Amino acid sequence: MRYAVVMGVTLASWGAAAEERWTAPYQVEDASGRTVRVILGEAAPDDVASRLRVMTLVGKQGLAEARFQRTEPVCVGGEDDSDLPPVCHTVGVYTQLPGTPDIGEPLVALAGAVNGTVGAPDATTPRKRPVPGHWTSTPFERAVDEGADPYMPADAPAPRYRWHPGADGRVALELQHYERTSSQVTLESCTEERQGPFTRLECVPTPPFVTPDIPQPLSMLYAGRTLLVASFEDYGEPETTLVASLHVAGDTQYLVRVGLKGQAVTGLLFREGNTWRLLLRPADYPVLGC
Repeated sequence: MRYAVVMGVTLASWGAAAEERWTAPYQVEDASGRTVRVILGEAAPDDVASRLRVMTLVGKQGLAEARFQRTEPVCVGGEDDSDLPPVCHTVGVYTQLPGTPDIGEPLVALAGAVNGTVGAPDATTPRKRPVPGHWTSTPFERAVDEGADPYMPADAPAPRYRWHPGADGRVALELQHYERTSSQVTLESCTEERQGPFTRLECVPTPPFVTPDIPQPLSMLYAGRTLLVASFEDYGEPETTLVASLHVAGDTQYLVRVGLKGQAVTGLLFREGNTWRLLLRPADYPVLGC
């Protein structure tokens, strides 16, 4: 990840590999004036006061450097009439430096100090029906998202997808995972739209466009024919929404809101050489039923 101008902290202090220039964005819990509470996870990293002393707050109107003040626990549930223990996570309280501009609604926080500008997302084109010949493929393809499931073992195989004609001639999305292939939705239940350099397919299966397996509404984001992320309805809405662009040192990165199981998080999408990468930081604590 070699796109950002990063100042003020060392890469090792973020817990990132030495060659990494970006880490996944931190989600914002809430904000009051120039103070923002940033979700650090179930527990704060070791030495958080030094490792994450500086963060760059990204808002709809710009960027601003902020300094660490303290951590606070946030707990949900565990009331007297509940048999379940409370579910807790930790936030870091950050305050914008004096003289930094109003950033508007905060979107995410980035580790370290980043110099750049924020742009609004490109407008979307009118939706249309996808052309089957453009999407059909023989090989399966995996999405480029990283870190979408914090509970998945590192050596677990990633799901792979392809749009492929079935026995009835209809093109359907096939999912291959753990050597099992299932058909999810038919392409004729989808619409296609472009947004900047990306194409989004959104599918809502309804009769007669259902498949033998359980159909799921989904949203898929592509760069050309490269699958970036697939979001299914899974205790939450499928979503692959571009929320902003970052312009840093002459390069552009994108903030993408992605629907995951029981939650939606904003990730950082960028190109590294000829490869797209999407870095996500979902909750590492239970979120369903909380």
